[in-house]
Amino acid sequence: MKLADLLSDWQGTQLENRWNRWIILGLLGIVLLLSLQAFRRERIVVLQPVTLSQEAWVSRDAASQSYKEAWGFYLAQLVGNVTPGSLEFVKQRLQPLLAPQIYQAVMATLQQQSQQIQQNRLTLRFEPRAVEYEAASNKLFVYGHSVEEGVSERCKKSSERTYEFVLQIAHYAPLISALDTYQGAPRTLATVSQQEAKP
Repeated sequence: MKLADLLSDWQGTQLENRWNRWIILGLLGIVLLLSLQAFRRERIVVLQPVTLSQEAWVSRDAASQSYKEAWGFYLAQLVGNVTPGSLEFVKQRLQPLLAPQIYQAVMATLQQQSQQIQQNRLTLRFEPRAVEYEAASNKLFVYGHSVEEGVSERCKKSSERTYEFVLQIAHYAPLISALDTYQGAPRTLATVSQQEAKP
């Protein structure tokens, strides 16, 4: 009788060991899958700077609308408010943000404009009124009032101006892949299609 109890207990122990081995292998597989998923998961950084009215986030190659709008506002302020003494500062701040495909063109335009500003002793002032992000075209529009002042009062010109940017995110940093400025309201897709529809 005692021998039968011993054998049944031994078989039970062996069965339990087999089940434990399978359970341990399954748990090990789950841990490996979770580890791989944790390493492959893209990190998202959540920001709440002073200039933003709502929470913003940025990942390796994407960002929230509020983050892009804040950058558009900053860039329009940077490019739109220029004096002969601040030209080099503006260039230095803009250079690392330019995409390689537009770098040379933007730098050549800035050089040309800087010569005009220094020769004519001009001061550019921009007062933003609206920031709009168009997700369909990935464009940022910063619209406002622009004033160009020379040495005398007669050289003063004012107009409504729009700064248009296409902002990409590369390795958590903003990259300007298109930059344009023009007089008048933003040329959004809706505005352009309305103008094309008019006879």
